[in-house]
Amino acid sequence: MTTLSCNCGFAVKDANRYKVEATMWHHAIQDHADMLKSMTVEQIEQWLMNKDKQLDAAV
Repeated sequence: MTTLSCNCGFAVKDANRYKVEATMWHHAIQDHADMLKSMTVEQIEQWLMNKDKQLDAAV
C-alpha cells in the first residue's frame, strides 16, 4: 500500500503507486493552483523529490 500526504493534511492511500501520484497531482491542481503558479522550477523539483522519497519509503 502506498500513501502520499500533503502539508494541508490531505492524504491518499492505494495499492497502485501511479493512482496515488495522480490523485496527489489532482489534489494539488484543484486545491493549490495559486501556490503552484507561484512556485519556481527549483521549488517544484524539490517538492517532486520529497514525494518520490515518500513513495520509495512505501515500497
